[in-house]
This record gives sequence, C-alpha cells and structure tokens, in this order.
Amino acid sequence: MKANAEEKLKMGLALKLFLWTNILNSFALILAYLCTHISPNSFAYFSYFGLAYPIWLGIALLFIVFWFFFRRKLVWISILTILLGFNHLRHFFTVNFSDPLLKQKIEVLSYNVHIFNLYDLENRLANRNAIFDFLKAEDAGIYCFQEFYHQDGSANFVTKDSMVKLLNTPYYHERYTHELTNKRYFGVATFSKYPIINKGEIPFENDPNNFCIYSDLVTVIDTIRVFNAHIGSIRLQDDDYRFFNEDTAEDLYHNNEVGQRILKRLKIGFEKRAVQAEKTAAEIEKSPYPVILCGDFNDTPVSYCYRQFNRLLNDAFVTSGNGVGTTYIGEVPSNRIDYIFYSDKFESAGFTTHDVDYSDHKPISCAIGRTN
Repeated sequence: MKANAEEKLKMGLALKLFLWTNILNSFALILAYLCTHISPNSFAYFSYFGLAYPIWLGIALLFIVFWFFFRRKLVWISILTILLGFNHLRHFFTVNFSDPLLKQKIEVLSYNVHIFNLYDLENRLANRNAIFDFLKAEDAGIYCFQEFYHQDGSANFVTKDSMVKLLNTPYYHERYTHELTNKRYFGVATFSKYPIINKGEIPFENDPNNFCIYSDLVTVIDTIRVFNAHIGSIRLQDDDYRFFNEDTAEDLYHNNEVGQRILKRLKIGFEKRAVQAEKTAAEIEKSPYPVILCGDFNDTPVSYCYRQFNRLLNDAFVTSGNGVGTTYIGEVPSNRIDYIFYSDKFESAGFTTHDVDYSDHKPISCAIGRTN
C-alpha cells in the first residue's frame, strides 16, 4: 500500500510539472502572437518568441496528445491557445483543396538567386545555367529577383542580357546596392513580358545593402504596380553559422559569446526590418494601382515585418498554397521567408514552392488574376 501511495505521489508531482510546463508554453505562444503587433523598436524581445513559433506550436501539439491519455480535460489548454492564434497557424501551415478558375491571369515568380553562386568558381556556370533552364521552363510573365548579379561587358558570366533573350522579357527594372570591382553589380531586378510604364525606388536609410523597387506594368489583368523587396538580412558570420552545424557546434555551445552575438544580430535584424517594412507598406498604401509584392523578407510569417504586408494584401501561399512552404535552405534553421502578396482586387492559384537547390532560397510562383 505504501509503495502504491508513493507511486501515486510521484505521478501526481510529474503531472503537475507537465501542467506548469504546458502553461508556460501556452504563454510563450501568446507572446509569439503579440510580437506581430508590437514593433521590435519598441520591445525587441517579443520577436524572439515569434521566431520560435514552430517550436512552441510543436510542444503544444505534443501536450494535446499527452493529456489525451492522462487528463483529457487539460487538452483544452493547448487547443484554446492554438485557436487563439489560428490566423498565425494558417500563415505557417495551410491546406487548399482547390484553386479558383482564373479567366484572366499572369504568372509571377520570385527568386533570391544568391548572386548565381558567383564565388563557387568550379560550379558557378553550371549552376547559373541550371537557374536559366528552370526559369525558362516556368515561362512566367513577371520575374522578381533578389540578390541579382550583373557585370557590364562580361563575356564570361553573362546574366541580365541572357535572361532578357531567354525569358522573352524585354522590359526590366534593376537597382543595384553593391558596386564591386570591374563593373560588377548586385541588387534587385524585375523582368517582365509586359510593358513597364513607370519605375520607382524605396531606399532604406538604415541599411543601403537592402532595397525595394516598384514597376508599373500594363498587363492583361490590369495596370499594376509590382514591388520587389529585399528586406534586412541578419548578416551572420562564418563562426555564427558554425553554431548551427552539428559537426562544429559542440565546442561553441560552451562559448556564451557566440550565442550572445547571434542574439544581438537577430535583435538588430528585427529592428532594421521593422523600419524597412513600415516604409514599404506606406508606399504600397499610396499606390494608384492594384499591387503585387514579391520579395525576400528575411522574416517568418509570425513577425511584425510580415504583418505590415499581410494587413494590406493577401498572401498567395495562404490562399493557394499547401503545407509549410519553407523557402530558406541555407545553414540556419528557418521556414518561409520569401513571399508573393497581392491586392484584394485579384485572386491567386497554384502557389508553388519549387523544390530546387540552385540557391540558398527556393523559388516561389503562382498565377494571379480575376475570376470574372
């Protein structure tokens, strides 16, 4: 009898521990929801909770399974917390069983091409050509590129001139943030099969390495303004990336300086992107035409940066994609940081995250148009 009483006591203490852990995890989820409404420049620490949203969500789901077998009433702690942020769940994971029938449409593709892996001297030509072949096969009407590379007068590594011919996109808008030696340039570029009647730029004073351009296009669905944005990178260094590598991380875990440096870089990134996203969103609100926004935002769907655009536009992944849609495939664990948004005037169909690894990002594409 005494042994049974001790076992019951231990079980009771264990369940109480799990209960409090569940409550703390639900609190972390709520802080993740709040981070989308509070600028990192007011209080940056909420943003860390948003970045970790997949972790809090996974733990909440595990607790639902756990309590189902031990204390079924307690499953509601996690269920209600998840339902409280159901929109964030949809932004992170979505299911669409059918697409609308678009009578008029344009195909849009966005891709961070990582300067075509220029510095991989052994493989860069093969990789560039693989990107070209992929883009030609997609046959989009509008292509938005981030981390685009071009060299004037180059006969060895041609990009822009080849794309104009290969993709049949005689209209283009480019803005370079870096000018390297020998007239080499790196920035953002939009290529279009449709005429461009106006071009504009949105500089980011807090980081000249990032930029947004917009182009007014006369298309089959309407005259539209296409924004192409590359928003604040975290700019981790080689030692920071080693922190995420299983083979080299163990010795770094004991070095608090590395972890602190990464947290500081994340904080700077959160604050920088907030300003850039607010400025871009303000320009979107002033657009005289319906908008399509493409870009690498370097931020997840549970973030202040993402909400600046989602409150104004529709996320094509949410309305016509499926799954989680992870786009960043570099060394740092991440999920969806590349996006296509569009105005209420339109609908989207066939959103695809393409499973190719020619860059450290996956390309994304969809059709945008009208149903009537």
